[in-house]
Amino acid sequence: MVWIGSVLLSAMVMLITFLAPAAEIAVTSDSPPGFLLLWTRYSAHLAFVFLLLAFSASTLKAVVNNAQTRGLVRYRRQLGLGFATAHTFHLVALILFLSNLEGYSVDASVAVAGFGYVVTALLALTSNDYSVRRLGPAKWKQLHAIGISILMLYFFVAFSGRLLTSFAPIYGVYIALIATAVVAKLRVKRRTSTATTD
Repeated sequence: MVWIGSVLLSAMVMLITFLAPAAEIAVTSDSPPGFLLLWTRYSAHLAFVFLLLAFSASTLKAVVNNAQTRGLVRYRRQLGLGFATAHTFHLVALILFLSNLEGYSVDASVAVAGFGYVVTALLALTSNDYSVRRLGPAKWKQLHAIGISILMLYFFVAFSGRLLTSFAPIYGVYIALIATAVVAKLRVKRRTSTATTD
């Protein structure tokens, strides 16, 4: 259900950003932003929401154990697949936008960004019970913990860059959310390990 919701939300973002620009603004325009640029931006926002929820689910349950946080943990795998879906929509939008951007050439940043998509694909392809059995619960958990941490770092760097270039307050909020989520997870992990050794 969560995954289907991510597909519908991603399609809705695409539709809204297609209808948003004025009729005289070209689909490929970057200034003012046309459909492809808006689709690129807003699909990234949607993907981040899914990623943040998947990353923070267990932390939130440890801090506030209620029906909502238990639900987040129960559907954490689907939230991760929701991120992968929204991020794939973002990739399609980004490719279409850059391929129509005059003067754009492939550089090292493409390889760096590409690695993030490889990580996303790896996590999505192993988000099933078969992979858990094949890898073993411990290795599977380690793979996904490392993978989602890499993706959070990617978004932190990307949003920091956007904040420095556009000064849009939303990116400052996103950076603060990432920092808070990471610090909270580390504190919960430290508290858990301390309680185990006591």
